[in-house]
Order: sequence, then structure tokens, then C-alpha cells
Amino acid sequence: MGKLKSFIITFDNNKDVYQVGEIVSGKLIADVTEGIKARGVRVRFHGFAYLQWTESHGTGEEQRTESYSAEETYFDETLTVWGKELGDKAGENPTLPAGYYEFPFQYQLGKKLPSSFEGGIGYVRYYIKGIIDRPWRFNHTTKCAFTILDMYDLNKEKSAMTPSRNQNSKTLCCLCCASGLIELQTQTDRGGYCPGESVLVKGSLENNSNTKITKTSARIIQTVTFYASGRSTSRLHTLSSAVGLGCRGRTSGNIGELVLPIPAAPPSGLRYCSIINITYVAQVRAHISGPHMDLEVYLPIKIGSIPLTTPYGGSQLSEYGPAIPGVPDYPGAAAAPLPPPPTYAAVTGGGASIRDSSDSKFTRGQLTFAPKYMYYDWSQHPQN
Repeated sequence: MGKLKSFIITFDNNKDVYQVGEIVSGKLIADVTEGIKARGVRVRFHGFAYLQWTESHGTGEEQRTESYSAEETYFDETLTVWGKELGDKAGENPTLPAGYYEFPFQYQLGKKLPSSFEGGIGYVRYYIKGIIDRPWRFNHTTKCAFTILDMYDLNKEKSAMTPSRNQNSKTLCCLCCASGLIELQTQTDRGGYCPGESVLVKGSLENNSNTKITKTSARIIQTVTFYASGRSTSRLHTLSSAVGLGCRGRTSGNIGELVLPIPAAPPSGLRYCSIINITYVAQVRAHISGPHMDLEVYLPIKIGSIPLTTPYGGSQLSEYGPAIPGVPDYPGAAAAPLPPPPTYAAVTGGGASIRDSSDSKFTRGQLTFAPKYMYYDWSQHPQN
């Protein structure tokens, strides 16, 4: 593109994460080495959700592949920063002379927008595209995504202070003979967390069988469900894991304290998006020796953006509630210090390509993107 040395988007103060209701501002920068005939220079602000997946149905010659997709738009507006307004066909088209240009832009975000999310077969994405609109030729375009955060306040979630409790049991069968009952009781320290905090899981095992429980394990599972054309499909991701204690046959005991750190992750629910939903659970598993299915317990939790606070402004560690049999010294409510100042952390696993059907092979810009979420780094903050 000999006439265009560079064409980029920059954000004021290098800010690329915005909360709902804020103003997105920056500059579209063009370094033009030779005059370009153009209708205008434009900045497009686009926020939308999109998903698509395929399924195979039938067998043999009757097998067919069905495709499912859905999309919803949150905003799509174009601002002209130079030249003729979009759709203006009157008169001659002007020429953008050679030179270095900085075109400032601003866009006011609404207050009910879902958080940015990249999930492979589906995403909630927000981007800015710079366009040099040229008559009868391909347009020069540049593109850059940014993060929008829906600030999910755990203090407004009634269940966030309440521990998540559950139990499960099973009887092993061996050579048509039933053994004694195995029971697993577990609970979390509370029901709501923010990235940077840890889910604390405790519990007890009652093993009335003759079979050894080799260990227990716990993990945080993120379930993303996508909806289209009356159907749905889900994808599961493990965010963190830990290993706890087991017990021999005909004994009982506690599983220890299993600590599950929460990495950068989108908030539960993905509010204001009707085609993607996100839920989280802490799964606890008792690993049973031999050819037996493990015993599992699921503890639903919420992940938010604003941590729990006491009436005095400090972060709150909620009560564990009633004691669990076999788990001594299970703590009650305790006030924690003020939380660390929040930062923004990108999700792990690398960025996603933000190219879509509106882009050409000539589109420039930052075309790989990983959303960032609120993160509270307790490791760098005194807690005593």
C-alpha cells in the first residue's frame, strides 16, 4: 500500500479496557505518502455477539451436517472524521493530501452491555475499525478490539456470602455383592468470588466399604453454553485444580483444605447476552481404587467483578456455616483486610483472531485479541 505508510488506532492514555457507561476515546492515525482519492475517512464502532457450530446427524449415506449460528448487535455506528458523510453521493470526491493525520474520536458506551468474551465457537466482541472509503477500489482498513466490562457486584448477589454445600454417596458392587456406603460431604467457604481470590473447599469422607479411596481432587469448571435455532451446545474448561486426601476402607476423615485460585475470567451469567451463558462450579471428586466410578460432588459458585465488602468497607470472608463431620476447627465468619487495588489481567491461552467477514486480506491493525478482566492480586497485598 504505497500511498499509506501507516494506518493505526490508538486509545487515549493507552486505555483498552472500559467499563459500561464510559466514553471510549482515541485517535485514528494515518501517514499518507501520496494523495488518496476518497469519499471520506471513517471510524466504525461495533459491538456484537456471534456464534456458530456444526453437528453431524444420522449415519452412513444418510449422515448430514447441520450448521447453527446466532448473532446479536449491541451497537454499530460509524463516525466520519474527514470528507463526505457516509451515503453522500453529491459532487466530486475529495483527495486526502499527503501528510500525517491524527483524527480524534469518542464513543459513549451504554450501561447494559455484556462483558467481552472469546470462546472459540462464540464470542462477545467490541472493536473499532478505521476506514479510508475509496470509490471503485478496495478500502484501506485498520482494526483494533478492546475490552468492555459489565461490573458484576457480588455485594448485590444474595448467595455470594452463603457457602455452597453438597454431598453425594454410592454403594460399590463387586461380584453381585454390595459393600458399605461411601459418602462425600463438601462445601466452599462462600458462594461468590472475584479473579485473584481463591475458592477454599473442605469436606469429609465416610468410607464404609472395603475399597480404598486413593485421593480426592477439586477443580473449578467454567461451562459456556451457546444457544442458536432452539438448540444449545456447551464447552467446559478447567480453570484451576488441587489434590486432597483419601482414606482407607472402613475409615473416615477429612479431605484437607483444597485451594483453588481463580484466574482472569469473565463474570457469571454474561449478563445482557441472550445467546451465550457462563456458569462456574467447584467439582470435588473421590477417586475410588479399582474398576469403580469415582464419586463426584458439584458446588455452584459465582464469579464477579467487584468483591464482597463488609459494612465498614473491608473485604469479607464469609462463614463456613455448620461444622462438617470429621472436619475439626472449621472456621466461622472473619473480617479480612481491604482488598488490593484491582488491575486488569488477560485470559490465558493466547489471543483469538478478530478477523471476520467484514474484513479483507488488506485489513491492518491488531488482529489478535485476548479480553482482560478485573483481577485482585492478593499475593502482592498484605492480608494480616
